[in-house]
Amino acid sequence: MNAKKILFPLLLALAGMAFAQAFDVRLEPDPRLDQSVFQTPEIPAPSFIRSCLLASGADSDAIDRHAERLENLWQELSPDFDGTESVEEKADKILMFIYEKLLSKYDFYQTRVDWAMEKGIYNCVSSAAIFMFFCKKAGIPVVAYECVRHAYCAIYQDGSPIDVETTNPFGVNPGKKKGTVAKNGKTQYLTVPAKDYAGRHQVDDRRVVAMIYCNRIAQLQKKKLEDQTVGLAVDAYQVQNHSPISRNELDICVGNASNILTKAEREEDAIAFLKKAEEIFGPSQNWTKRMSTNYYNMILGKIKSASYLDGLACLEENKDWLSKKDCDELKEYAYATGAQAAANKHDWRAAIAIAEQGLKEIPQNRRLQNNKNAYTQNIAIDYHNAAADLFNSGDKEAAIQKVKQGLEEIPGSKILLSDLEKMSRAQ
Repeated sequence: MNAKKILFPLLLALAGMAFAQAFDVRLEPDPRLDQSVFQTPEIPAPSFIRSCLLASGADSDAIDRHAERLENLWQELSPDFDGTESVEEKADKILMFIYEKLLSKYDFYQTRVDWAMEKGIYNCVSSAAIFMFFCKKAGIPVVAYECVRHAYCAIYQDGSPIDVETTNPFGVNPGKKKGTVAKNGKTQYLTVPAKDYAGRHQVDDRRVVAMIYCNRIAQLQKKKLEDQTVGLAVDAYQVQNHSPISRNELDICVGNASNILTKAEREEDAIAFLKKAEEIFGPSQNWTKRMSTNYYNMILGKIKSASYLDGLACLEENKDWLSKKDCDELKEYAYATGAQAAANKHDWRAAIAIAEQGLKEIPQNRRLQNNKNAYTQNIAIDYHNAAADLFNSGDKEAAIQKVKQGLEEIPGSKILLSDLEKMSRAQ
């Protein structure tokens, strides 16, 4: 038992470790987040879109610029409503307008609202956020649905929901099979595979904002940039008003980031980082397991690099973080390492003493017992060799006395009993 323990990283369902010499991880929320905005499930249009832009990673100037542009676009669109349209017709105008003015190319991973506005490249989340902003401005009741691999919206008309697939301009009430005419004259329908709607469930506005963070986190995880996910997870935790799902996502990101330090054999830094997170957010079973792993590795490292006594002292100091099984494993390794170091100097008696001390703490340990037996056998062999030299030189009496001396120290030694019998017959 001398292998380093590693807790391998978990991944967020919405969708390794690169070592960074400077481990600069943000555990405090972005100061621009206004917590009062997230106290209720429904967020007014201006605060909602600014939150989405902040979650996208836009700087303050870009947030102001894009928010103003969207307000101007709303002023451009709103005169088109004459007051006679149904909710569905209004939503249809909004979605078509968004594609005329903003969106042009779908990308499964492009969740950032600022980039959708700047480049026209969007995915289900970024397009849904923009659509929801305009619906809120128009007074249309709108909600979002989260799936395992997708997100979409629904508007309410006369109390009944109407699905809106925001990834194409014909997505209002997609069951109507609206499409576009291709060059061959046939109508092409823009649909999303049914499997992408698996696990769908309605979410509030706060989760829509958080989905932007979560999508960005998933992309960072793919690049093995676990340390960069933590700040985003902290922000998502704040946005979702400390909901259970956001806490679980935060726990995963913090735990995976700590693994960077574990892989780099910086166990004490990993422990300090996890304890700091625990001080801020409260305990986590995920983090406790990782701290235990780091304590285990830290003690193991001390045994290897310092001495078995230093390792045992460190183990005694931190044993409360470890299971009895882990404590026994480390004790076994410490005593076996210390005994072997003495054995390497042919100090069999010191090696036996260390093994026996270990057996007092972990009785009947097979490894330590086997080591003790081997060292004892080596003492017997030393007596045997010394007696053989005396016997072969002609001093048979001295040889027999050497064997008897050995049997006093190691009663019942088969090799020495055999020597005694043979030498006695040969006298």
